[in-house]
Amino acid sequence: MIDIEDEDQKLDMLNVIKEISAELSKMDDSRDQIKEIIGAAAEAFTLPKPLIRKVARLYHKKNVADFENETADIKNLYKAITLV
Repeated sequence: MIDIEDEDQKLDMLNVIKEISAELSKMDDSRDQIKEIIGAAAEAFTLPKPLIRKVARLYHKKNVADFENETADIKNLYKAITLV
């Protein structure tokens, strides 16, 4: 069992936990807002929500080249194992 005996350390640790909790709450709020934005965009542009989400992630992470390489590898493997 972990035991923190020093009262100052207990308060410091509690403050850390409270700070983390506050940041996690912000993340939850952001996720909800993102879902709403994606839903509105899907309806406005008549596009599937997963497609909008994936394009937004690619844009945010700036990793289109990685995605293209991975997609090519997946296609090649698929063809290699299904075209017998």
